[in-house]
Amino acid sequence: MKILRIAFVLSLFINTSCIQMLSEATKEISNSSYEASETTSEGAYKTVTIDSLYQLDVPKYMKDMPSLHPEASLEYANIYKETYSVVIHEDKQYFIDVFKEIDEYNDSLSVLENYTIVQKKSLKESLIKTRIQDYGLSEINGIPARQIKVFGTVEGIDAFYIIAFVEGKDNLYMIMNWTLENRKDKYENAFEYINGTFKII
Repeated sequence: MKILRIAFVLSLFINTSCIQMLSEATKEISNSSYEASETTSEGAYKTVTIDSLYQLDVPKYMKDMPSLHPEASLEYANIYKETYSVVIHEDKQYFIDVFKEIDEYNDSLSVLENYTIVQKKSLKESLIKTRIQDYGLSEINGIPARQIKVFGTVEGIDAFYIIAFVEGKDNLYMIMNWTLENRKDKYENAFEYINGTFKII
């Protein structure tokens, strides 16, 4: 049922294959140190275009990995670096109609604010010990957007996410980047850079 797909779109966080990859990678390098931040130099990224809808820059060390989430239109990862990026887009009018029907839509707020609230609720239900921090961000490349920083535990794994929500003319987009929490300092700037390159075509 499509309503469940939207309401629990963040089921990605408990996706078995992702958890297994994170768990295996954690075991392999749990004693390593991660001091240097990943570069945000433009030359270290490649532009990916999806179905004439949008484009996004991802690090060249990430590869297309279509097993991350069945609803994602973009899925890139590097399991050795424990870095993952996906984009999920939803029909904007359908989102409005569904959440009005279940009385979970606030007409006094923008569509983007409603979408952000719904996804935050899903995060809190999907993660243990969830901590969410809002950025002051209001747009990405002239498009209405919000961005959050999230800490939480999935299946005993401490994870760190940077997620952006973007409102286009016809679609709502969620750009999710994540890694292990102890790799936050290494990849936080790179995740912010990725989100900042999002453009609707």
